Order: sequence, then C-alpha cells, then structure tokens
Amino acid sequence: MSKSMQAIPVREFQEKYDVRLATIVDDNDWVKTLAREIDLDSELDLAGLLDGIMRHFREKHLFVGVSSNNIYWNLTPTPIRQILIPTEKRRYISLINPKILKLAGKDIPCVEACGSIPRGNYLVKRKPYVLISGYTLEKEYIELEYGSKRHAGGEGPVMTTFRNKEWIIQHEMDHLQGITIKDIGTPVDLKRLFL
Repeated sequence: MSKSMQAIPVREFQEKYDVRLATIVDDNDWVKTLAREIDLDSELDLAGLLDGIMRHFREKHLFVGVSSNNIYWNLTPTPIRQILIPTEKRRYISLINPKILKLAGKDIPCVEACGSIPRGNYLVKRKPYVLISGYTLEKEYIELEYGSKRHAGGEGPVMTTFRNKEWIIQHEMDHLQGITIKDIGTPVDLKRLFL
C-alpha cells in the first residue's frame, strides 16, 4: 500500500471519497472518459493514493491489471492517467502518464473479461508486442517491453489474456482512452468455444 494510504484505513477512505469499482452500468461516464495527464510536481500525492486504491481492488477482485477508469472516486472530476500493471515475477507497478511507444506483430484474437463490464467475455484483437513508457511514483521515467517482436499471430482465439502481459497493457491503455472491450470486441460465449 502506498505511503499516502497508510494513514487512512481503506474502508474509511472508500467512504470519505466515494471510492468504488466503476462499471458501465453504474458509472458509464467515468469509465468512458478520456483520462487526463497529471502534473508530477503538484499531483503526485493523488497518484500515491490511487496506487493504494488500485492495489486494494486488484487483490480484492483478482484483477490482472487496473486503470484509473476502473476505480471511481470524487477526488478528481475525471480519471487520471495511471495504470497498475504486472512486471516480472508477479510484481506490480503504478505507471503514471503512460504512453505506448510501439505496438508490433500480427493481431491475435484473445478472449478478455473486464471488471468494468459485468458478466461478459469479448473476443478482442491485440498485438503480441508492446513498448510502453511512463513515470513511477518516485518520478522516475521508465520504459517497459512486453511480448515478443518475433511472435506471429495464431489462427484461433487465445483463451485467456491473464498470462499475456502485453495484452493486459493494451487493455488498460484502452481504458485511459475511455475504450472498453465492449467497444472494440465481439461478445463470445465461452461454452460454445469448447463445443
């Protein structure tokens, strides 16, 4: 949990700032809003608070990634550009003001679910390689590389994105643009895929 969150119990913080999982059913405007960049000099405390909240929701709901658009709060009028993403060895990092520097490879259809889209799986096409940049909570600029530049696209859908970090990154970056899997994917019935 971030240093800023340690002073306030999570339940108290949730009540005070109306923190909740944002869904297209209850918080469509929040989920569909373009997230704004934050000023690293004056708003880093907000990023620290959001880091703690995203970590709490990731653990509670077993999410593989989280964006600010997934978590409603009343501290800012719109979501801020921040994602919580996996790195090596199941560690997670908050990336502030992230940008995709490069996407490469043939699109691969994969089945995705989303905490902001209740009850639904969608077939979404993703690239097998992504290079992303952003800032850590310590204001350090970093670049992270996921996937393989040599990976060729498969013919059939990949059944899960949980182990493909490059697809998790693209999913969370879509959220920051106000885009969900419902907007870019095709509904899929998992039972039919196994028949």
